[in-house]
Amino acid sequence: MRYSITLESRIGTRETNQDRVAYSENKNGVFMVIADGLGGYAGGELAAQTVVDSLLRSFEEQGESIIDDPPAFIALSMNYAHSLVIKEARLRGFNPSEPRTTCVACLVQNGYAYWGHVGDSRLYLFSGDELLVRTIDHSTTDHMHQNGAVDEQFQRLGSGQLFRCLGGTRRPVVTLGAETHLSPEDTILLCTDGIWRAFNEKKLAKSVTYESIDDSIDYMMSHARRFFRSDCDNMTALLFRWEDEPTEERPLLPASSSEPIADRLWHYAMEKVTVPTAPSTSDTDLNEEFNSVIEEIESLVNELDTTHELRRKRKSR
Repeated sequence: MRYSITLESRIGTRETNQDRVAYSENKNGVFMVIADGLGGYAGGELAAQTVVDSLLRSFEEQGESIIDDPPAFIALSMNYAHSLVIKEARLRGFNPSEPRTTCVACLVQNGYAYWGHVGDSRLYLFSGDELLVRTIDHSTTDHMHQNGAVDEQFQRLGSGQLFRCLGGTRRPVVTLGAETHLSPEDTILLCTDGIWRAFNEKKLAKSVTYESIDDSIDYMMSHARRFFRSDCDNMTALLFRWEDEPTEERPLLPASSSEPIADRLWHYAMEKVTVPTAPSTSDTDLNEEFNSVIEEIESLVNELDTTHELRRKRKSR
């Protein structure tokens, strides 16, 4: 695969940077992650760092293998990261319900893109300066706007309230994007709200058209800093540009597939789940542990969300 990738995170005018961003590569793909620790709760940095580390580790544990069900992989990995945030909070002396973070993750593999998100960190997909896709925030304002609230009402609501995150007392509900075939010069942007709040969609689309994506990301950072002036949030962005020919690989998840995502997730999870054994483990203990794993998976598949995404048709070029 031929592609360019770059990332940057700046503190803005805050005392600390609670954003985290990273990516990992292998011969078949690249996995990109951004997390934004929630202010107003203790341990935002811990939550964001734990989630990024956990997701990258999940990807790297696949080795050089093709991930055969990317949406299931993303959903399961985010839920596992959520459980680690709670565990790390206890180990570090935080109230385990406090550390929380948003997250958006994207896998590009064999010329296709797959993504999932929780919260209001966003993914955008551009073709040239044309916006094709953006994720819909798990916030009261974005959902009201998508459901017909007029601009004046939308502006009065301000940033609204997030109703999904990783960490905290509720199991996360991960929104998954559709399998997307990449074309030459398609650009994927992952960013926190410190970036996207500074732009309207048209201006953001123009900002990714620099010949160098390093120049694009530098422009985004500079513009956001000027836009927010003395009240500038942490600003984090990752840019990925596809520079290869369209892949001839067949999609992993045909649109005509009759198997729902919940069923695919169930089968994928059961293939990956291993119950630890020891010489002293009784059959009763083993059955209880296995049943606990099944309950966790059933709860997860019942809460999947695959619908919230603003998708536009690609124009022929």
